[in-house]
Amino acid sequence: ILAAILFPVFAQAKTAAKKTSSLSNVKQMGTSVAIYLADYDDTFPRAFGYYPGIGHMWNYWHDVPANWRTNDPTYVEFANGSAINNTEPYRKNQYLVELAGGFPSFNPLGATANTRAKKVGLAYNGLLHSYNATSVAAISSLPLFTQVGGHLNADGADTGPLPVMGCSNPNTECRYQPANGATCSSNPNGQWSYYFYPNAKQQLYGNTQTWVFTDTSAKVRRVGMNINGRTDFKTDPYTRYLPGAIDNFTAWYDNGYCHAILFRPDFDFSTWDTAPIEAP
Repeated sequence: ILAAILFPVFAQAKTAAKKTSSLSNVKQMGTSVAIYLADYDDTFPRAFGYYPGIGHMWNYWHDVPANWRTNDPTYVEFANGSAINNTEPYRKNQYLVELAGGFPSFNPLGATANTRAKKVGLAYNGLLHSYNATSVAAISSLPLFTQVGGHLNADGADTGPLPVMGCSNPNTECRYQPANGATCSSNPNGQWSYYFYPNAKQQLYGNTQTWVFTDTSAKVRRVGMNINGRTDFKTDPYTRYLPGAIDNFTAWYDNGYCHAILFRPDFDFSTWDTAPIEAP
């Protein structure tokens, strides 16, 4: 009987310890970006790279580290476009990008490493790709790194960005463009954003995740609180969840189905959309 009583207590304590560790890690990730901004004229890190002859690699996996499969300089330069890679010199260790708690891993690139591939569980807000930090409307509310990729660490690849901006035109710069009614696509660049749905468990520490925001504050965020119905679009990126708190391939977008609601850098987090879109 005593064991039956104590086991849930120990499990809760273990979860709390993992959450505390994760909060510390994401806080340090926020600090690393703040230092990066000081070196790059208040311009946020790129979310993805550019490959000559192809274009903006917004819908490609990026190796972490950039050279673990090849030392080809063109490829390494492209892979270093990942926010996980280009902020690496600004953080004290690579383990900050892992999900705290020994979550399982998957290898989306499936190659034999020539240097040790790194595990990545944090997802960068892709709408911040090369965006000027002084233009962020609500720094304490805009996510910088989250765990919306779910409970899996990617082995040797960047989990994010999540969401990501569509940038299909290789000949123009890629930068966030505010929604303009319902006229949005991946060309012109930056008019539209999208999730590559992880289809993975989203409740990591109890029913929560840990996020860091653009002011470097780290906070616990509840997700998946309406398992059998729609979630609150003011707090949850995904609209519905399957049993086991797995995302259901649908997310919250603005009234015009252009951008993911919670990740827009020009949003004030007070003038909420009146008719948010639930869509893939």
